[in-house]
Amino acid sequence: MAGSGGTLAVVLFFRLVLFVGAYGALPWIIGEARYVSLETGTERATELHVLPSVSHARTRSLSQSARLARLLHQSFVQSISVPSILFFVSVEESLILFVLVFLEHIYLPVSALQPHWHVSLTAVILCIVLWIPLCSSALLCFGGARGRWMTTRAVASLSLFVAWCWAFLHVPLPSTMATDTTWTGAILARTAMLGVSLIGVLSGSVAGGAIADSYEMMIRRRQRWGEQDVTNTRTSFQHIVTELQMKRAAADDVEAELEAGGARSSWSRWWSHSQKDRELALLRSEITGLSAVANAMRADLEYQEAQERRVQYARTCPGYVLLLGGYLFSAYCMARLMQCLLNLLFFGYASSSTRDLVSTCLAQAMRWIGLQVDVAAWSPRISFVMVGGLIVLRLRKILSSLSTMIQSVSTGISTQLLVLFTAQVLCIYVLAALIQLHDGTSTATHKSLLLASLPEFQRVFGRVFDVAFLVSASVTGACRWYAWQADGSLHRG
Repeated sequence: MAGSGGTLAVVLFFRLVLFVGAYGALPWIIGEARYVSLETGTERATELHVLPSVSHARTRSLSQSARLARLLHQSFVQSISVPSILFFVSVEESLILFVLVFLEHIYLPVSALQPHWHVSLTAVILCIVLWIPLCSSALLCFGGARGRWMTTRAVASLSLFVAWCWAFLHVPLPSTMATDTTWTGAILARTAMLGVSLIGVLSGSVAGGAIADSYEMMIRRRQRWGEQDVTNTRTSFQHIVTELQMKRAAADDVEAELEAGGARSSWSRWWSHSQKDRELALLRSEITGLSAVANAMRADLEYQEAQERRVQYARTCPGYVLLLGGYLFSAYCMARLMQCLLNLLFFGYASSSTRDLVSTCLAQAMRWIGLQVDVAAWSPRISFVMVGGLIVLRLRKILSSLSTMIQSVSTGISTQLLVLFTAQVLCIYVLAALIQLHDGTSTATHKSLLLASLPEFQRVFGRVFDVAFLVSASVTGACRWYAWQADGSLHRG
């Protein structure tokens, strides 16, 4: 009983720490969401997270308990909203699963950890499947409008949620799962199927982009294209700007001559065009065309200057180190692509999972430098950390694309939806990572009883991840190749 009480206190302490951490991270998440959604209204950047106001004389005249209650009210109660609550719950309930696995690893009583595990795992699945989609449907339909078309908006919101539930229930179960899977097991498998697919798409897009970036940088450095191209583009841009200024000055002179010749209404100019009127119309059309060309050339110049700065920085010592790190990261992405191909074509997806080659080599290198590690156990851990890094690198671009789609449907709510999407991605990644860790933490001498409730990654979801990874990386590479064809400077010798 004493051991169970101590375990409960430890778990509650970690839950409190994670909740406070989520509360502190919310303003940063909102800032990122506002950045990609281009919301620049009068609202503060922390509209979902109202910080405490500065104390004044009236506050100081209150008692200590009253001031504490006022502070808690201003800090927490006023900031409570449905998206913020879901974000807090998602962060706390998902990350506590990692903590529980760690506590089991240091031999805390599993019987005391299992109730927390089942509650948190159920909460994570409910966040992914029920709560976040329901809140997102309501935000998409209601938005910021209140009191108008409430019945219609409620029906639309309910229809979106029902459509999501129908699509979720029709997600195919992995063929390797038993046919007599329980209803809760099927829900977990479908959630994991969506999660593994999303993780594969996100990490594959980053891998394809990293390989393309390294290839482009190698060509830029070898051809030393930047200085001459930037100079030519800058000269052309300055020439266009000078010509645009001359045309504007000429248009001002012609308009001044027309005004000096006598004031005429726009109707009279419409019906009786003089030579000066036609000249002014021609100048204005030329100004419009030159302005469009100047804007396009300015964007091209800014892009080339940014590329030139990258090349110049890569020639310095810190830049060379970062460039070398980028090449190594691209090599890892290439190895990951090869691993997926080998799994699909040769290795297969047997019950004894095939280890990630790069992660296994890194774990073996840790043993060579004197660290006593279990290669079989550390290989999947290194693998899921690297996949998490891929997702973090891609998150801002994914949020930006999602923001564009959201704003085409509804305006003023994209920040809250992006916060919900971030919470859902976190829950999905944690669930997929725990499934991947199922193979690494279970050895012949020690089996994780907590992770035993999850399906095996390689045997059940390995093919899904590899296909999503390869397709996403291929599509990203094809898009970059198309962009290279439009960029003539990349092919100049």
